[in-house]
Amino acid sequence: MIATHRKYCLSNRPNLHAHFEVNPIGKLDVEIIELQEHHTTEFDDLTFKSKGNCIEVSGKEHSVPWQCNLAVSDALELSTLIEEANEEYEVLMRDLM
Repeated sequence: MIATHRKYCLSNRPNLHAHFEVNPIGKLDVEIIELQEHHTTEFDDLTFKSKGNCIEVSGKEHSVPWQCNLAVSDALELSTLIEEANEEYEVLMRDLM
């Protein structure tokens, strides 16, 4: 199980960049680089919501909500990476039984 890393520009603030780490144990780490802002959330607490020409990615960290807006293509890639990580984890757990 290897974490996957991606860096995207925030669609509503193109001068800000977010580093995403998709961890197959079911966690997403997000760092807004220029703001030195960090969030961690479980996959179960993530939502993707269409907001016109962008997708709002939302999560909860210790019951505190956070959100960021990504281009549609970036959000779709992130969603696919999360699905793949989830599947990888499930396969590993089945193999261990």
